Amino acid sequence: MSEKDGKNKADHLKQFQWKKGQSGNPSGRPKGIPSLEAALRHRLEESDGGDWMRALVEVAFKKATKGDHRFWTSILERLDGKVADRIAGADGEGLTVILERAGGKDESDGDGET
Repeated sequence: MSEKDGKNKADHLKQFQWKKGQSGNPSGRPKGIPSLEAALRHRLEESDGGDWMRALVEVAFKKATKGDHRFWTSILERLDGKVADRIAGADGEGLTVILERAGGKDESDGDGET
């Protein structure tokens, strides 16, 4: 199949795509089943949280010291929310990105000539 004969490489997959306005999960999560975050918070609250929190920190520390930082990040993001990504320069100030078109054309005057 090629685009020259009017067919796209993915045309055979169109039959499996959701129709416009159709949900892939119309029922959503079944009622009564809490999210992982809600279940964690509930479990920590019902048992005073101290023992569970200490156990979570201990496991996270052990895994992190063995090189698995994903575990620590996952738990923190579930409980406290994800930390926003921030790009900064060496001085801590924000960065300015300047995009330039390749090819040497100066488009500042609008006529496209150099």
